[in-house]
Amino acid sequence: MTRLGVMIWSLHPQIIGKNFVWTAEDDEVSTFAPTYEMHDNPAFLKSPLRYVSEGLGGVRQKIDADYRHNSFPIIEDLRKKGATDYVAMPLTFSDGQRNVLTLSTDAPGGFTTADLGLVFECAPAVSRFYEVFTLRENARTLLETYVGKRTGERVLEGRIRRGEGDEIDAAIMFCDLRSSTALQEQLGRDAYINHLNEFFEVTSDIVRDNDGEVLKFIGDAVLAVFPADHDADGARARALQSAEAIAERLAGAGADPCTHPCDCAIGLAYGRVTYGNVGSRDRLDFTVIGQAANIAARLSDHAKKAGTRIVATRNVLGDSPEGRPLDDLALRNVSRRVEAYALGANAPVEPAT
Repeated sequence: MTRLGVMIWSLHPQIIGKNFVWTAEDDEVSTFAPTYEMHDNPAFLKSPLRYVSEGLGGVRQKIDADYRHNSFPIIEDLRKKGATDYVAMPLTFSDGQRNVLTLSTDAPGGFTTADLGLVFECAPAVSRFYEVFTLRENARTLLETYVGKRTGERVLEGRIRRGEGDEIDAAIMFCDLRSSTALQEQLGRDAYINHLNEFFEVTSDIVRDNDGEVLKFIGDAVLAVFPADHDADGARARALQSAEAIAERLAGAGADPCTHPCDCAIGLAYGRVTYGNVGSRDRLDFTVIGQAANIAARLSDHAKKAGTRIVATRNVLGDSPEGRPLDDLALRNVSRRVEAYALGANAPVEPAT
C-alpha cells in the first residue's frame, strides 16, 4: 500500500471535517482540516470523496487500465506516482453519516481479491473506532462553540448538576452594541445580521486573546469573564485592555478596523461571583451570578447615557485611576452607590427610554 486516507466529517462552525492521509513516501500521517468552502472547490466536486459521501457508491479503479469514462483527477496524479490501483469506500457511522476510506497501491496488478476482502472485513471496526473519538471531539467542539472553552471543559468533566458551581474572583465585562434597533432598520435584516456577527467576532477574538471567555451573547450584547486565578491585578488589566481594544476596533480605528464601524457601550466590574449552573431541572445555563455581573451590565447602560464607550468601577482601575470620575452612581437593583470612571473617547449620548 502506498497511500491511505480517511475523511471524517465533523460538526464544527469553521471546518467541514478532518482528512487523515498516510503515504509510504513520507511514512507519516498528515492531518488536513478543510473549511466549508471545500463544497464549492472543483477538486472536491470531481473527487471520490464527494462521490462516496453522497451515497453514489464505492470507487475501484485499476490505474494501469483505461477508465476514461469514470475517472477522477486524483487518478492521474496517482498514476504519475506509480500507483496501480485505487479504492474509495464508505466508512459509515451508526447514525448513517458516510465518511470515506481511500487506499492506493503500486503492487503489480493492484489489489488482490484477498486484499480487498480484508479491507471490507476491517472497515466496520475502523469506522467504530473513528466514531467514538469523533463523537467526543464533536461534543467538545459544540460545547466550546456555544458556551466557551473553559466552560465546555467543565461540562465535559461532568459538572452539570443544577446549583453546582465555584465561587471565583473575576473581572466581568458587559459589551452592548449601540443603536441596534436603528441599525436594523437602516441596513435591513441580512446586512444587519452580518454587522452583528462582525461585532460578536471582534469582541470574542479580543476577549480570547486576553485570556478571557465569552460566556454568552445576550441579544446584541456580550457577557465575558476574566477569572483572577490568584492574579487579581492581571484579571483587571486583561479586562481593561480588552475593553479598550474592542472600542477602538469597533469605532474603525487601529491597524485592523471593522468593515462597518459601529459604537459600543462597555461596563467593567470586579468581584466575587458564582461561576456555575443555574436553570430548570432539564434546561441549564452555565453563567456567572453576583453583584459584579449586575454592576457591569448596569454600567454598560450608564455609558450610553453618559456619552462614553467604557465605564469601569474603581476596583478595576486600581489606586490611581485614569479617566473622568463620575458621581457615585446609584444603579438599578444595586443597593450601594458605585464609584466609577468614564474611559476612552466620547460617544453619542442615547436618549433615555
